[in-house]
Amino acid sequence: MTRWLARLLIAVLCLGTTTVLLEGPAFAHGQLVESDPEKGGTLAEARQTLTLWFTEAPPRNAHFTVTGPGGERVERQWLTGATKRLDEPVTELFLIDGKWEPRLYHEGYSVELPVAYWPKVGEYTVEYLSIASDGEEVKGKLEFTYAGKPTKAPADWTEPTGGPDPGLLAAIEAAHSQDSQPVTLPTTDTQTVTTAAPSVAPSPVAAPDTGDDSPLVWLIPVVLGAGVVVLLARAMRRPPAKNTKKPGKPGNPGKSARSGGAGKAGGKVGAKKR
Repeated sequence: MTRWLARLLIAVLCLGTTTVLLEGPAFAHGQLVESDPEKGGTLAEARQTLTLWFTEAPPRNAHFTVTGPGGERVERQWLTGATKRLDEPVTELFLIDGKWEPRLYHEGYSVELPVAYWPKVGEYTVEYLSIASDGEEVKGKLEFTYAGKPTKAPADWTEPTGGPDPGLLAAIEAAHSQDSQPVTLPTTDTQTVTTAAPSVAPSPVAAPDTGDDSPLVWLIPVVLGAGVVVLLARAMRRPPAKNTKKPGKPGNPGKSARSGGAGKAGGKVGAKKR
């Protein structure tokens, strides 16, 4: 009975671990899902445009910057690009009637971010500030390394110095100052989302993700996995059942064989005497 319960517990723990690992991160509405170059990647050659994909198209007053290793801004005005089907669908959670309900997003909406020139080799940073269709702030950055040849600034180039659009900042501030209690949950380092619990209509809210900033999500599968290992180790160390077969009649086969041999030898000696 105990062994049966142990096997059942192992199966439950394995199922729970698999579910946690397969579900993956759940992000806020309008998140950044892909980029070219990718976050932490290396760009070997100069290119004119960087591309970012979001789960929905950013508004026209969204703010994007590209900063070089020396702190200089090298971006031109961003453009809306084509959509594409994501390699892997993205899950976003919506809080409806006090319950989290996942929705899958299969399309990525691109932003084309022109780069005027590449002043030097090193780390470049793309930062963005936007607002989702439901009023949630979408903010973050990604970094990559440029390893190509430095290029010169165009003759007509003027470094941009403007900040985010005042209308965008006002919309974000209005979303933060709603009457309901704000809810702030951990996100990846590529974006920070602050939202308010909905009063009537459902509002997507960021759930804890599996990034480096959320140790709880990593702790769950580790604990479950450790429990599985401990139970398996105990099961393997359990001693085998004792042999209950009744022993045969007492005797020593080896001794009998030696006795028989001795008898034969004695017969031979007697024959020589005759």
